[in-house]
Amino acid sequence: MFNRFWHDIWILMFVVLILTGIFAGQGLVIGLGAMGLLVAGMSWLWNRLSLEEVHYERSVSQSRVFMGEETTLAVSLTNRKPIPLGRVDTEDEFPEEIEVIGAEVAPSSNPKSMVLRHHTSMSWYERINWEYTIRCATRGFYRFGPVKMESGDLFGFFDSEKTGRSSDYLLVYPKVVPLPDLGMPAARPLGETRGGIAIFQDPSRPWGIREYAVGDPLKIVDWKATARMRQLQVRTFEPSSSFTVIMVVLVETSERPWEGYSPTNLERVITASASVASYAAEQQYSIGMFSNGTPILSDRPMKLAPASRPEQLTIILEALATVRPLPIGPMPPQLAQNLRQFPMGSTLVVISAILSAEMVDTISNLRRQGYRLVVIFVGDSDPPQMPEGVIMHDLRTFFEDMETMETTLEFRPR
Repeated sequence: MFNRFWHDIWILMFVVLILTGIFAGQGLVIGLGAMGLLVAGMSWLWNRLSLEEVHYERSVSQSRVFMGEETTLAVSLTNRKPIPLGRVDTEDEFPEEIEVIGAEVAPSSNPKSMVLRHHTSMSWYERINWEYTIRCATRGFYRFGPVKMESGDLFGFFDSEKTGRSSDYLLVYPKVVPLPDLGMPAARPLGETRGGIAIFQDPSRPWGIREYAVGDPLKIVDWKATARMRQLQVRTFEPSSSFTVIMVVLVETSERPWEGYSPTNLERVITASASVASYAAEQQYSIGMFSNGTPILSDRPMKLAPASRPEQLTIILEALATVRPLPIGPMPPQLAQNLRQFPMGSTLVVISAILSAEMVDTISNLRRQGYRLVVIFVGDSDPPQMPEGVIMHDLRTFFEDMETMETTLEFRPR
């Protein structure tokens, strides 16, 4: 606004010179004013065209990486017109959790954001490239952009600005640690795995239909087949013959919601969950997940039906990468509401940093209903006593040692 004010003053001065020259009969003064207006007009037109056909492009070499890994950010600026530019300034927004090594960065006006800056001049039809290394130290779903570009005329009379809305994304998976490194036994860390339970049907494995029999639950009635055959028909399923693991991920890290949350304990829960999922995938188990955490792009609890397909691990890691810090509600009532979706005979792996008395009662009830229970505790305090038959893994010491080692490496001179 300040520069525009002075530009208007200069134009007004040139107009005054021309009028003064006309009234005074001074051709030199008229010529000087006309020349000034001509320069101002050329500058105005140059400014209007300065950002036309100027394209800012960015690309991330790997849009999905694990915590601690590095990837490459490539940026290019192209002037696709026969007009040179004395200056081009760009500010590309990115989240503060991402470290762009070797770049000029500055705080953004938006919270928890930074801007990547470039200052350059360009000749006609020129393309300029930059390349940076991105260090991914925090899990999450991150967006790059928008980018703001500024330019103007060669004389500096006028400025123009344009915002590019294109965005690029980066997904950082949580850390995955081998279970023995977490202090869990390499042999049967989730309990006995032989066989599966053949007497239970697996809803994820449809088999066919048959006539309705007294005692069949209404939820398995196939209404389309019933209408077609004019007789009640129910869906049938293959018996559960594979080892099914359902991860029950509790994201609360404090007893009361208004106390906030512990970032350290939340990351412990996410790391342990990702590690169990990786182990189950290696063993070719059927694995699912239920959590009272909510991903960034949703406001509902995460529910993933158990499956043994190759992409199941990727789906779970993507969900864990985007978990927000606060739960949508206490876990016990949500478990009770969604329990029927868990195949009977499956192993429920409860992963938590805090276990309330209500949650311990829920674990006991699940045990009595025939589920196998494994509890992975990662909190700071002593875990409560578990009911008989529930496997408990207390991983506090291992996470504390891991965090101490990471802090030592972080502050070690390079």
